[in-house]
Amino acid sequence: MNDALISTLGLVLCLAPGLVHGAELISPMLSRWVINVVLPVFGPGVPRADAALSHDEQIAMLDAARAAGPAGKDAAADDYVFLMLFEQRQGGIAFASVVVGVVYGLGLSLGARAPLHLMFGVMSVLFALVNANHAGLPGLGRHPRVSRHGRHVGLLFAPFWAAAAVLNVLAFTAATA
Repeated sequence: MNDALISTLGLVLCLAPGLVHGAELISPMLSRWVINVVLPVFGPGVPRADAALSHDEQIAMLDAARAAGPAGKDAAADDYVFLMLFEQRQGGIAFASVVVGVVYGLGLSLGARAPLHLMFGVMSVLFALVNANHAGLPGLGRHPRVSRHGRHVGLLFAPFWAAAAVLNVLAFTAATA
């Protein structure tokens, strides 16, 4: 495999989160398509309409989380629910930006891609560690509510992101040689 192909594969693998989560920049509530369509595949299973969350059900769940806040801490409870949705939207924005960076980078020479490979290499290493953590390996913090589907995502995507990391590190090394 030559350096140009390694570089291209390293960049293309980093499109995955943008393709899945990019729409959340419009509305954090669009995360339900991931919940309804993508995560059931990791069950393994098939998405089912009777198991899908609706927009109204999402709102009811958020209202319930807000209502479960401690007495006298209404502003903090409001801010917590806001922050969850805000961060969801910020993630969608970041992933859409990654897509733009990858698409732009594919038109650059290998040497000019070095900064992208550095950034995507770091991102891929951290994604691999987080997914391994969700799969059950200790390290890089703790997610207190990993679902069955979330664990399966971790099992499958830790090696995916490890491969992306290796490709981006190799491409960065070749681009800076």
